[in-house]
Amino acid sequence: ISLAVPALVWRDDWLKAGMTELPLDGRVAIQAAELKPFHPDPADRFICATAQARGLALATADRAILDWTASLPRLNARH
Repeated sequence: ISLAVPALVWRDDWLKAGMTELPLDGRVAIQAAELKPFHPDPADRFICATAQARGLALATADRAILDWTASLPRLNARH
């Protein structure tokens, strides 16, 4: 990822704009490890498991997540 500003500034700007950070707890980490069928990228697994656990729709441009057949509401960020 290439950012125009330092990562901490980028994060602070998003938090000020209303973004909420969600913690990764043990329950979600286990759920992420058990996602099937899904590719092995751990970050994508944590993101998808967090969305599922919280009952949230996930906005993404990631083709592997968009094509995944599991039950997860997704918004295609490519559109």
